[in-house]
Amino acid sequence: MGGRSALMGGYALLICRSQTEAIGLRRHLARLGVPGEVARPPRHERTESCGWAVRVSAQQADWAVHRLRQLGAPPCRVLRED
Repeated sequence: MGGRSALMGGYALLICRSQTEAIGLRRHLARLGVPGEVARPPRHERTESCGWAVRVSAQQADWAVHRLRQLGAPPCRVLRED
């Protein structure tokens, strides 16, 4: 089984400003060994400037965001979902 079922224990959405930024963020995460998938956040979390996200395991989210900040590529915000 793949996709969402592989993300046991919930997931986090790393909200990005654009689809291009989300794809770049996913590539950074892959280099760090963190699997992720580009996704659309729930409609109520979207704004004109933040309409795409990268879904990662909730267990890896804090570490991933920390490393992305060190790389100068942090997400707009993080939305945690169980």
